[in-house]
This record gives sequence, C-alpha cells and structure tokens, in this order.
Amino acid sequence: MNQAGRPGTDGLLDSATGSVATPARPHILVIEDTADIRYFLAALLESRYEVLVADSGEAGLEMARANMRPELILLDVMMPVMDGYEVMAQLRRDPRTADIPVIFLTALSSVEEEQRGLDLGATDYITKPISPPILLARVRLHLERSSNAKRLKGLSEQLSRYLAPQVYRSLFDGSRQAKIQTQRKRLTVFFSDIRNFTASTAQWQPEEVTFLLNSYFEEMSLIAAEYGGTLDKFIGDAIVIFFGDPHTLGPRQDAVQCVRMAVAMQKRMDELHVRWKAMGINKRFEIRIGINSGFCDVGNFGSNLRMEYTIIGREVNLAARLEQAAEPGEILISSETHALVQGEIQVDARGPVLAKGFAEPIAVYAVHQTSAAALADAGVIQCDRPGIHLQIDMGRLTGKERADAATELRRALESLEAPAVAQAPAAAPPVPEAAMPALGATSAADVVLPEGVAGLDIALGLPRAMSMKPFYVSMLRRYLEGRHDAPVRIREALDAGDLKTAELLSHSLRAISAQIGATRVPADAGALEQALGNDLPRGAIDSLLGALEISLGELISALGAVLPPATAASGGTGPETPAGIQ
Repeated sequence: MNQAGRPGTDGLLDSATGSVATPARPHILVIEDTADIRYFLAALLESRYEVLVADSGEAGLEMARANMRPELILLDVMMPVMDGYEVMAQLRRDPRTADIPVIFLTALSSVEEEQRGLDLGATDYITKPISPPILLARVRLHLERSSNAKRLKGLSEQLSRYLAPQVYRSLFDGSRQAKIQTQRKRLTVFFSDIRNFTASTAQWQPEEVTFLLNSYFEEMSLIAAEYGGTLDKFIGDAIVIFFGDPHTLGPRQDAVQCVRMAVAMQKRMDELHVRWKAMGINKRFEIRIGINSGFCDVGNFGSNLRMEYTIIGREVNLAARLEQAAEPGEILISSETHALVQGEIQVDARGPVLAKGFAEPIAVYAVHQTSAAALADAGVIQCDRPGIHLQIDMGRLTGKERADAATELRRALESLEAPAVAQAPAAAPPVPEAAMPALGATSAADVVLPEGVAGLDIALGLPRAMSMKPFYVSMLRRYLEGRHDAPVRIREALDAGDLKTAELLSHSLRAISAQIGATRVPADAGALEQALGNDLPRGAIDSLLGALEISLGELISALGAVLPPATAASGGTGPETPAGIQ
C-alpha cells in the first residue's frame, strides 16, 4: 500500500535514479473515511495493484487529479463534509478524471440510492459488508473493460487520421453509415496548390521536401478545422476542402467561412516562411487558391470493400480551374461564391477566365487581402487567427456604438482570462495508515482462533478476510482497540448537537462490525443510524444507544479475553490510533 509521505513503489519517483518511473501495475485509489475499511481494502488489493488511500472526499479528489492518475477508484458513499455523491459529481465534471471508472462502496442498499450513484456516472456498486471474491472480481472486470476501452480509443484515434474530423464524428455518433450513398447539396469548394512545386523541389533533398510539405499540410489542416471545413484529400501538394457537409451553417455562412479560411491560410504562409528561415531553411512555398459554390454530389463513392467520402460535379471542377488561374498568393472566387459573401468579404473584380471544360468565360473576383498596417492606418482594428475573428472599423462607429463595443470586449476579456478548468491544488498527503501486517510472515498454523466468541460469527467473518487467519485476527484486534469507545464518541456528538457526526459514527461502526462477522452490533448500530437519520426524539435515540453499548461492550470483552498477543497476531505491527471520525 502506497501513500503520500511514505516511501513506496507508486511510480512517482525512482530513488535510485531520481527520475520519474512508469507504474508497472494498475493504480487503485481508495476513498474511504473508515480506517478499518481502508486497512481491509488495501490488504486485499496490494498484492495485485498499487493502492493509494484517502480518508476524505477532498483528499481523494486531489489525489485523483495528481500526476499519478488512478485506473480505478473505490469510493465510499457516506463520508463527512463531502459525501461520495459530491465526489462523484466533481470527478465527472473534471476532464482530467471524467473517464476514470468508479465503484461505489456502501452499506446503503435502497434502489433509489443505487440509481442516484449510477446516474452520476458510477461504474458499479459493492455493498458492505464487502465480499472479497466479489470485490476482486469486479475490480478485475472493470480494469479490463477500462483497458479495452483505452485500446479501442487509441485505435479509433489512429483511424480518425485517415478521415475528416466531421466524418469521423458522424460515424461514431451514428448519424452516418459506412455504405454507398450520396446526396446532392449546395457546397462551397476550396482548392489550393503550391506554384511550380515539382520543378521548385526537384533539386531539394527528399528529407527537406518531406519536412516542409508536412509542416505546410499540418498548418493548413489546423486552420481548416478551426473554420469548420471538411478536409477532403491531399493530392500531391494540392488540398481539397469543402463546406456544407456533413455539417452546415447555411450556404451563405459556409461560403464566408471558406473565404476567411483561405485568407488565414495565405497569412499563415508568411509565418511559416519566417519560422523556416529561423531554422536555416531558405525555401518558400507560394500557394494559390480557388473557391466556388454550387450544387455537388457528396457522400460515399466506391465499393463495399473500399469507399471514399468525397465530392464530385461541375462545381468541383470549376473550383480547381480557378485555383489554376490564380496568381501566387491570390484567392480567386466565382460569381456564385461572391453573391454569397457580399457585405462580408471585400473583393476586386478580375477579367473573365477561360477554363478548360467550360464553354463560356467564367466571371471571377480576387479576395481583397488588406495588410494589417493599411487597416491600422485606416482606423480598423483586425485580428483573424484560429479561435478569434475580430474587425472593428472605428470610423463607422458612433459614440454610443463605441461604448457598447467596449462593454462587449470587456466581457470577452473576462471570459478569456477566466481559467477553463481550475488547476488542481497540490495533493495533500493523506492521513498516514498503520502499517499493514506482514500476512506471509505469520503462518496460518501459528494463529489459533477460538472456537467461539460471544457476539461474533467467526464462520461468517473469516471468509470476509479471504480465510487468512493472521489478517482476520489483525482486523479483530484493530476493532478491539479502535471501537471500544464508539458509544462514548456518539454520545459526545449528540450532546454537542452534531447529529450528522453521530450518524456517521454509527454508520462506520455498523460497516466494520458487519465486515468482521459481528452478530448483534451491526443491527443495533444500524437501528441507531436510522433513528438519527430520521431525527427521532432524544429519548428514543438514547434507548437505542444504550442497546448498542451493551452489545458492543459484550463483544469487546469477549475479544479481549480470547485474542492472542498483538505481536503474534499482527506480525509485530501495532494498531492505528483512531483520529477523527473513523
């Protein structure tokens, strides 16, 4: 069992090399406020897994968010301050912990309580008293499921690189099927290529060509994703992108986004050239772009063995012809696209273009790419990059409009400066646990269990300790020395008016008493817990507490009379001194 503040093999630091070590075994985080249950769970799990323990919901959240992320969490439901349901809700809200499988541990067995936990995202429920075979089987099952899910996620992420992100998402969310099927839709189509790519790169080293071309494709793909374009394919040095399927903002906005994307790509080329020059690469790519809008056939083309999601039609060919007619650094759009983007995009009219395959000359427009310096001189504030598209024409705003704009910008600034996900605080070390008994150090033959103990069903309790006599005896000794004053602590809480603490103490006593096989105590503690939860009169509560004092006192006396000395039972380790609510 590994805990903060205690040396161990939790993979956080390799003391021999001083480097961070990779965990060899799955990490399981136990969040449980009852010390004896933490002790019990750690003993069952530590031979197979690396066990981390937290004694409260707050400490458990910090450990779950730390660098050593657990593969599975065992979470108690009833805890002080922050109960298991709140911990579960916070785990699911945080992207860092949202996918960690969680098994609830609870003595609550109502359908409503179970449903509440499952609705919050719990993977499973294990009721107390805990059956070790069931616990181990379910832990193994959910770790295997989680591992398989991660493997499938990794494979799907690799496959997704061969598909446009929109197509990948639509396949996985079930909105699209992998079958031969097309439809006619109004799209805006983008073509780009690098001028004289083959001739320009003929004398370059192959490694240099590969690096520069992949860098170029990477940057252009990021911009396409930012603006919502569907990346169709790479053809040599050419890129084909379209807007309007499988998702659309409407024909007009699709066309506007496409043209804005093209402008952003031309600007990014300048940044790439600066970056390459700083790396000592004095090579340049000059790209030309053509854009056209119209009805195309879009969908899956091919066969049942191999298909491709793409577009075909006259409008696709026209976009390609416009790209070929463009000058380096230029963006040409058709009259159909121009009609859609008027009022949003500034253009300069060009002479008609004679395009191969088209009988009539094609009316075209060149997108007006005003430099940042010219815009600033004209009183225009502009920022157009992935994630932000801003243009403010100061000359067109009245005094009131300027004030309104300033208010909106301040709101945007506040949103930008607010962290998207609060950073987790540094993990506080959990409350140190007592050392686990060396279960193999004392053989079963050396431990003699009495034939009978008043108030204890050994035939029931021993199997709940995996029939390991040394371990079971150590649990009985912890119970003897840590639970004898439970009624006193419950009465102190009642006198202080702290019914919640009294209820939690009763709940904890019920859980561990059932775990060791006690006969009367679990029922008496359960009755008291229920009375406290229902806020019964103090007289009724005192009567139930008196019954618990009698049954617990008889069990404690019987255990004290028959348990072997601590050194023989625990392999030389002493019991933990209870602190706080246990």
